[in-house]
Amino acid sequence: MLLAVQAAAVPAGAHAEELPATVPAPARWSGAGGSFQLTPESRILAAPQSAELAGLLGEHLREATGLAVPVVTGPVPEPAPGDVRLVREAGTGGPEGYRMEIGDHVEIGAPEQAGLFYGGRTLLQLLGADRTAPRGTLEDRPALRTRMVILDVQRGFWPAARIQDLIRRMAWLKLNTLHLRLSGDAALRLSDPAPSGPAFAAAVPARHYTRADIDAVQAVAARHHVTVVPEIDVLDGTAALTPVRRCAGEHVPDLADAEVRKRLAAVLDTFSGWFGAGLVGLGRVDACDEPEWREGARELIAHAVSLGRRPVLTVRDRVPPLEGEPVILHEAAPETRASARSGEHDVVDVVEAAGWYAGDLLRQDPGAGGSGRALLAEITPFGDPGAAEAALAGPLAEFAERAWNRDSPAEGFSARLGAVGGAPGLLSENPRAGGAEHRYGFDGLHVPAGGTHAPAAWRQGLLVSAADGAGGARPDEGAGGTPPEEGGVHATAEPGRGAAPWFPVPGRLGTAARFGEGRRFTLGGASAPPPWTVSMWVRSEDRARGTLLGGLGQAIVVDGGEIAVSGVREFAFGYRLPLNRWTHLVLVATPGGTTLHADGRRIGTVPEVIGLPAWSMGPFGGALDEVAMSGTALTDRQARERHRADSIGPDLALGRPATASGVESGELGPEKAVDGDPDTRWGSVKRADPQWIQVDLGAARKVGRVVLHWERAYGSRYRIEGSPDGVSWTVLREVGTGDGGVDEVAGLSAVARHVRVHGVRRGTGWGYSLMGLSVYEG
Repeated sequence: MLLAVQAAAVPAGAHAEELPATVPAPARWSGAGGSFQLTPESRILAAPQSAELAGLLGEHLREATGLAVPVVTGPVPEPAPGDVRLVREAGTGGPEGYRMEIGDHVEIGAPEQAGLFYGGRTLLQLLGADRTAPRGTLEDRPALRTRMVILDVQRGFWPAARIQDLIRRMAWLKLNTLHLRLSGDAALRLSDPAPSGPAFAAAVPARHYTRADIDAVQAVAARHHVTVVPEIDVLDGTAALTPVRRCAGEHVPDLADAEVRKRLAAVLDTFSGWFGAGLVGLGRVDACDEPEWREGARELIAHAVSLGRRPVLTVRDRVPPLEGEPVILHEAAPETRASARSGEHDVVDVVEAAGWYAGDLLRQDPGAGGSGRALLAEITPFGDPGAAEAALAGPLAEFAERAWNRDSPAEGFSARLGAVGGAPGLLSENPRAGGAEHRYGFDGLHVPAGGTHAPAAWRQGLLVSAADGAGGARPDEGAGGTPPEEGGVHATAEPGRGAAPWFPVPGRLGTAARFGEGRRFTLGGASAPPPWTVSMWVRSEDRARGTLLGGLGQAIVVDGGEIAVSGVREFAFGYRLPLNRWTHLVLVATPGGTTLHADGRRIGTVPEVIGLPAWSMGPFGGALDEVAMSGTALTDRQARERHRADSIGPDLALGRPATASGVESGELGPEKAVDGDPDTRWGSVKRADPQWIQVDLGAARKVGRVVLHWERAYGSRYRIEGSPDGVSWTVLREVGTGDGGVDEVAGLSAVARHVRVHGVRRGTGWGYSLMGLSVYEG
């Protein structure tokens, strides 16, 4: 059985000594003074049955320390100083427990391979780049047998390589179960091209997993002692596969219909065998209480059992009468968990990863009365898996600490986490929230690259592109237009709360989406904490209260025409949108407040701070176009540049390679003029003419406008020049009356790959100094 009851808590006083730098902290540690040293002569000694595990440890030792440590298998010789010895032996810590003796050599002993693997993770964390570990005795075992991460990839797609890296990060923190939500209302993320198999249309084309993808993910999981459990939702979220109906305010599949049950059983037949876990998630079992629905649910649960799978059932309100031995994923509030344990089921309590990384999970007791704990990683900020990983990193570490060791002190946790570094073997770049941005342009079929919204195939209120031949809901058609037989779902109304917006309508750039009373666009993204930036074009058509972007208890609203942010409190910026005119808004949030810019002008800052409300757009009386969300806080200058870019196109010079005739000092290099930071600058050689700075646009581009942000040292006479190769130059414009500040040189009508600002005469006694050099097409 995969899931088991929790291990006994570590006795009080087990951490009388200072804990070694590991995450999670070990159950028991006794330091002996001095240190162990890994050397070029070190070896890994292991029995033949542990050869693969020893090989993985060797790979990761080389990555962490730079030393190639050979593996010696067979009759294990006596260890020499510097060796690492893996020993299978009887123990009392369960299949994942281990002991470690660190002296002249290291000996890791465990009853099962999983224990040896976790002992190896601990050794890697202790050694680090300096190749030393403190001497002592370590006894370790998990407080909870099931330490699960629930990743919803049907709403926010993660490439297989990203899932593999998540597994590596989980194993680094001794988490052992990955529950993948692969189907639901947004999409079925599994694709079987076999001609003999049933046809299941993908809700998001080309963003699914093949059998080869799943096999690759499971291969990495097996090496890292992580079990992959699929959730193939046939009980609740099936709008991507079957018609739905209402039950007590919820949209549920019509499980009273034999044809619906047959289709959903075929999904289980096709895909459950792709996974070796022996478990399969079936979705929410308490979504409907109607007798016919419950009978259909029992039939599908029994069908999963007939396939040799143990059902994993999600519960949010109550546990209905169930037969057999299902596993319960309990997502309800803590005060209702007692009802979930009234039967003989294994119960895994679910906590959410959403929120700030502030020690919340360290303060929880993850073992109270259940079989384990699960972290719900329902994080899809801006449709970027890297941003999701960055948002998840803190909660993941805290969750792992408390799921493994219920009694480790929260004090010192951050220092230990910083000391252990990142997981070895990662393939993807380091996750960073700031690099993610997502745009909703409303100019065609909207399937964003990261799947930030949930394009669920609801049978009413569909919003489709004109290219689908079905059109969208028009003002004279009430709640919605006629949905297409197949093809492009653009977005949906939030179920039960109104219709989708009208699309397409004339926009500020291309086409837009027009909202109205009860009309909203469901994005499906989780709120992301500051910093964040939202920019959008808005056309307001009435003064009624409405929502531009909404989340759970958080929103950017318009009330009486005034823009406000609404969270625990609501603050207006004192700015009223003009009626029936496109206005460009930029809202920037930092931990200290939220700032509004309108049409490139800074309006002001309010003290209210909310998470980015990325669940839905609308309803409000008007239209939106070119909505963009990012995980960075723009500066005032960057907000002006965003307005300019959204009005006339992007800055072609931003972040491009730049060179100069000379610099005043090393920190004033030419790259500082094109980095988008208003606090950095290029400074030329002092008191010398001529001087120049040039930027490579990467390819021949139309050049219509150059904008220069001078520091105090400006050019009174200079030339804007263009070149196809950076060698031969053509004068595009000569300026002879420069007076500093901001120079906007427009109407150039040129094509060039390289653009140069050639200073001929200084305006001051110093040199030339540019805080910004921007190039635009228009």
